Amino acid sequence: IWDVKNKSITKSFPPPAQPSCVNILSYNAKNTSLAATMANGDTVIYGLVSNIIVANVQLHCSKSISAMKFHHEKRSILGLATDEGHIVLRDITTNKNKA
Repeated sequence: IWDVKNKSITKSFPPPAQPSCVNILSYNAKNTSLAATMANGDTVIYGLVSNIIVANVQLHCSKSISAMKFHHEKRSILGLATDEGHIVLRDITTNKNKA
């Protein structure tokens, strides 16, 4: 995480097991998690307190994520959209889709 005022890195995270280019970033509602969607279709959830990977999200319906964002109030709900038109709401606490 880059501090624009001080022009320095304030926080860094370990790379995932299969590193890939990061396409999309999103903070959750309480700024306790950061989601990073990679070009390979994986989404990695980092804990902002622990600075480690706390979850990996992989969609079985697609490897191509076109949009991703945390819910603006519910900090564990992550929305993902694919190039094929699928929309998935995932609870990152359980790593299961919301119905």
